[in-house]
Amino acid sequence: MNRSRLINVVGIAIGITGIAFVVRRVVRDRSEIADALSSANLVWLVVGGITGVVAMALIGVNWLLILRHTGAAAPWRRGMSWFFVGQLGKYVPGGIWPIVGQAELAHRGATPRGAAYFSTAMSMVATFLGAATVAALTGLISPSDGRLLPVAIAAGLAFTFGVLVTPAARSALERLARRVTRRELALPDPRWFALLVVRHLPVWLSFAGMNIFAVVALGSDLDAPLVVTLVFVTCVSWMAGFVVVGVPGGIGVRETIFISMTTAPLGAGVAVSAAVLSRVVSIVVDLVGAAVSMPIARTDPAPASEGRDDRAITDRYAAP
Repeated sequence: MNRSRLINVVGIAIGITGIAFVVRRVVRDRSEIADALSSANLVWLVVGGITGVVAMALIGVNWLLILRHTGAAAPWRRGMSWFFVGQLGKYVPGGIWPIVGQAELAHRGATPRGAAYFSTAMSMVATFLGAATVAALTGLISPSDGRLLPVAIAAGLAFTFGVLVTPAARSALERLARRVTRRELALPDPRWFALLVVRHLPVWLSFAGMNIFAVVALGSDLDAPLVVTLVFVTCVSWMAGFVVVGVPGGIGVRETIFISMTTAPLGAGVAVSAAVLSRVVSIVVDLVGAAVSMPIARTDPAPASEGRDDRAITDRYAAP
């Protein structure tokens, strides 16, 4: 089997495996899911699904913009298919599969492998920092008594960007990266990277919509302080799912954090049902995104053959 065909098979296999794990999870938890759905207003769940699609699409668009920043080919229609199909890899145990799936599909589509992997990793970092930024802002204005967590998140953000803007710290980190990876890696320009993180802020407002509308679907009344709290809890729970490596799609971790932080304002029953419904909606969003993006991708022109090599294009990250 030649290399191109192998890459093809890897990308398709990751997508199929991701779907299999999603189906397995849904079948296993079908009774719990059915109980939550039976008491929910499906119209509001559809609205939550739309906000979830918007959130995922924004992440995909930002990822393609990063790819384009390297000079790599990143057509919109095929690129969004790479993103959505690759994202199914997050349901496969191991933690690395969304990175592998997304990057390998991009490489199959004429993107240098180094740029594909580096862009995917940078997209995940920016997505996480976007969540941290929204969590810090909403946590500090939330009516909740606890301020330690949002303050700690804000301090972590300040430290991260402090390293990026301090020449000595940048040089030390780049030397460490060279020692670990044995490759030349340049940290991104602080202004460009800050703008990238800012572009991910709407992502988390949209993701919060899934939880907010799940709560509305269960018949609960919302006010402004509760909405702010739900946005904060959404970001914190997704961040926890990010950092716990090896849990497929953060399943279980996100729900545990969400339930523990919303039981007081929502009540235990609503908190548990909303967590289950939000997970169901997020799974449907991922599957719909992959299913819709694949036929749309076929309307794009065939990928160019030039430029698909294994050299990382990292120097363009160093300047806006």
